[in-house]
Amino acid sequence: MTSAEVALIAALGASFLTGLASLGVVWVREWRRSKAQDRAALHAAVLELLSRSMGVAFRARTMGDAMKTRSGLGEGLDVTLRLRKPLDHMEFHDWLAEDIMPLQAALNRIWTRWDQEGIRLANDVVTKSMDLLGVSTALQPTRSGGERLRKWAVGERWTPEMLAAHDRAMKDLAHARKQLADYARRKLRLPDVDLFAQVQPAEETHPARGMAPLSQPEQPAVEQTAQDGTNPRGHTEHSEQRS
Repeated sequence: MTSAEVALIAALGASFLTGLASLGVVWVREWRRSKAQDRAALHAAVLELLSRSMGVAFRARTMGDAMKTRSGLGEGLDVTLRLRKPLDHMEFHDWLAEDIMPLQAALNRIWTRWDQEGIRLANDVVTKSMDLLGVSTALQPTRSGGERLRKWAVGERWTPEMLAAHDRAMKDLAHARKQLADYARRKLRLPDVDLFAQVQPAEETHPARGMAPLSQPEQPAVEQTAQDGTNPRGHTEHSEQRS
């Protein structure tokens, strides 16, 4: 093998190694970019899920209150006399879907991008949201004919048991959202924080203005007569009487 052939082989080998290194650098760069995009998309999906779950909670309570106020004999009379618009089920569906559909879309993105624990926590948030929706729209139970007659005339009402069940479902949803957010923060390598932390009211604040209480004015010194007949001003009682 001549020196020219050796030089040619060396040049080709160097070119091959240079091209291979360049392809490796491009591949690593594209892999890191794709991973960053997946991470950003997953972060956006978690934020969407947390936001929409709270939106479902507000809509659930609104639905429950509407069921109580728009029921009974008075509601039927108002609708019959055209004083109030009857419920449009398709319009109600569209109103509720404004949060339900983005919630499901965010869950789908989490299903296709996250690990098992993240999927479990996301499923729990959606389940708790649906549980709250069911509790908020529950009907008042009736045990006798008189209660059914009263319910027909007066309409649906919140009972203490229904309000307690709603509060429990709301707290369950809040804790499910917190667990999901805590896990997402750990995956994003963010510092651990207390998501339920609140500002504690200052103990020494004025109840009306939120200011520190005003200092009490000094009480005037009480003039006391000493045993020798002098007061704190240095005058004797006898001299005051003579003056």
